[in-house]
Amino acid sequence: RSYATSSKLLDNRKPTNDKIPYALVRVVDPETDKLSPTKQSLRTLLSSLDLKKWIVELVAEKPEPIVRILDRKEAFQKYKEQRKATKKGTKSGEAAKEIQLTWATASGDVSHKLAKARSYLEKGCKVDIVFASKKGQPLPKPKEMQVRLQDIASELTDVSKEWKVREVSSTMRVISLQ
Repeated sequence: RSYATSSKLLDNRKPTNDKIPYALVRVVDPETDKLSPTKQSLRTLLSSLDLKKWIVELVAEKPEPIVRILDRKEAFQKYKEQRKATKKGTKSGEAAKEIQLTWATASGDVSHKLAKARSYLEKGCKVDIVFASKKGQPLPKPKEMQVRLQDIASELTDVSKEWKVREVSSTMRVISLQ
């Protein structure tokens, strides 16, 4: 049983070191948390680091490949904590957290609610993001609804994955993440 669980968790991790499928990457500076202005060779970056102490992790693929240099011990500790939180969340049968948005929610409010969803997901909770219509507001076209949902889902891919098929009705959409 534990083998299946372990391999499933390993599959969800981001590519690291030589498993990153890009030759040129941009690096997030570990001290300033700023993105490097130019791309650099992944091979050169890996050869310049002590890979027993550091790990290079792919954090984004779009619009371009971005990597972060992490302390190997800290990364492993964080991974263990997330794994423990995920197990705890699924064992306790805790109800999913629900984040409600309307189709006309302002971008500032959306980013605030996504930050809240991100913190729930990092703790191992399941999160349902519900987009619903508000009385008197015009509904966006189905294509626009789909694009909006995809943007939200891709915003949280680094900490979650969809675990249920999206619920769709004429006025409402639900994304279930864990």
